[in-house]
Amino acid sequence: MTYDAASRHPHSQPPKRTSVGFTSPSRGAWCTDASSGTVARLALHRFDWVCIDMQHGRYGHAELLDVARGRREQTSADLVVRVPSPEFTGIGFALDVGATAVIVPQIDSAENARAAVDAAFYPPLGRRSYGQIHPTWGAPAKDVAQANQDTICAVMIESAAALKHVESIAAVPGVGMLFVGPYDLSLSLGTTVQDLLADHSDDSALGRISAAAHRNGLMVGAYGGEPSTARRFADRGFTCRAWATDIWMAQTGAEAAFVDVVSNAVS
Repeated sequence: MTYDAASRHPHSQPPKRTSVGFTSPSRGAWCTDASSGTVARLALHRFDWVCIDMQHGRYGHAELLDVARGRREQTSADLVVRVPSPEFTGIGFALDVGATAVIVPQIDSAENARAAVDAAFYPPLGRRSYGQIHPTWGAPAKDVAQANQDTICAVMIESAAALKHVESIAAVPGVGMLFVGPYDLSLSLGTTVQDLLADHSDDSALGRISAAAHRNGLMVGAYGGEPSTARRFADRGFTCRAWATDIWMAQTGAEAAFVDVVSNAVS
């Protein structure tokens, strides 16, 4: 499905997005370990986007600023931020430093989704305050219309309450993506991630989320964390996936290097 930004912003008819990293289909790297160097390297390794996790990662405001300042202009990977909460200023800060998209957790109702949209978009689409930070290190400023056009507000569906209200959440103008948090969602539903993925019944949680997204012209994404789970989400039609974490990639690379060392050891 092609994301039609104009259809989600009924008060304007802006030009097409110039950035297509955090869209559908795409594969992203998920970063938790607060290393601007790691983020810069991953952004150059064919990921479509790199997400900075400020909810469960070690990133704070200072670390996010370091990442944003250190981004290399030649990378095509979008900067995405999973903000700590739906709090208004946190969403604005992530976008002010240059993020293309925010992934907003703790969205349990249409009211929560509307609050996230309000924080992510300038008037007339929302109530975002104008105070872009990224031009202070030489990045180009965006005018309000372009910023509203380029911004994607992804809301997380990660609780039984969110699943109950998924249709009304998806219908909120300005929401651009439903993004599944499978670990919290499975905990809230009293199941496991594997059983969540294996449920193909007519009323399955993932089926309901995907259907609500498609009925409202939204992208649909999910946190995989490692490739095998990400592939299973792809099989379920979730086309914007967090393919692997920085920690998983470091551990897997270290293990592969150690195996190589052992197998080539000279006795």
